[in-house]
Amino acid sequence: MATKTRVNITFDQETLRLADREARRGKTSRSNFIRTAVRAVASVHEKEQADAARLERQRKAVETMDRMAQKAGTWPAGEILHAWRYRLQKGKK
Repeated sequence: MATKTRVNITFDQETLRLADREARRGKTSRSNFIRTAVRAVASVHEKEQADAARLERQRKAVETMDRMAQKAGTWPAGEILHAWRYRLQKGKK
């Protein structure tokens, strides 16, 4: 278990009342509720950052594919995909 450090923080009365109410609802201590809330917020931010990074990688991949398509000109993409799927299905049997 991680070492715990005592800290002194200031809340307005309404926020403290909400924290106490939610701690009671969750049948836990105020401290544990606040720890859990901080971890939840951090987790949301980490997920948002990961999603933003994934979207940026996808955007760059699409740009690269568009540049390649422009250089390659027109080609029978549907026929190529159909043949590729057929080969995959044939290999599974």
